[in-house]
Amino acid sequence: MQDTMPATVLLLTATIDTGGTPRVARSDPRIRLQDYEGALRFWLQSGSVDHVVFCENSGYDLRSLEAVAASFSESEVEFVSFDGNSVGTLRGKGFAELNIILYALSHSNLLSRAGRVIKCTGRLNVRAAKTLMAKIGAEKFDVMCDIGRYLTYADSRFFAATPEFISDYLEREMDNVNDFNGIYLEHALACATMRALADRKMWRPLPASPQLIGISGTLGSKITDGPGKRQIRAVYSWIRRLIYRYRW
Repeated sequence: MQDTMPATVLLLTATIDTGGTPRVARSDPRIRLQDYEGALRFWLQSGSVDHVVFCENSGYDLRSLEAVAASFSESEVEFVSFDGNSVGTLRGKGFAELNIILYALSHSNLLSRAGRVIKCTGRLNVRAAKTLMAKIGAEKFDVMCDIGRYLTYADSRFFAATPEFISDYLEREMDNVNDFNGIYLEHALACATMRALADRKMWRPLPASPQLIGISGTLGSKITDGPGKRQIRAVYSWIRRLIYRYRW
């Protein structure tokens, strides 16, 4: 029987043992592993995803994460592991994360059959994930991300794209990413999106501003929005999409 193609796959990127990667406040592997376990459990409990790829680049033992996935038999979870975090020491965590994305794309069975990839930093989850994922699934696009700072900076913590966009455009930016030179994954995603637009590919902003929940690995502080800030972000997201949609 021929495998059916999963329309959308959630890609969770992970580095449990950050080693010598600089500018990482939350670096204890045991604490980071707990973060990943909690985030994976959240995603599977949310009912928002049927197919998940968890890709980790420090070669860490993933058995506890596999145990979390095993308790949610209704979702298909694939684990991809490799020893590739040494690049974080040389060019920073942005380069290391892009390397995770590209490695997952070339080594994951699920991603090889995916029509779309929704990438989220693996220790984070999203409030009202089921609603947001359904909205993303209802739209047509080659890449979907939020871009700011005069179109130079895209939020890479959560975005969606076709596998072709990642391989044809985002991968082309890999040589430029170097945290120590001030060129981050966020800059690469924005630049790749602009190149794709120049080739008449389809970009869309996210249908709603994702309300990320978790702890920043860089700062070690919580990523949370209070009710007031969430309302402001929702209004801003609606206005922004309205402006992009119509010709003036």
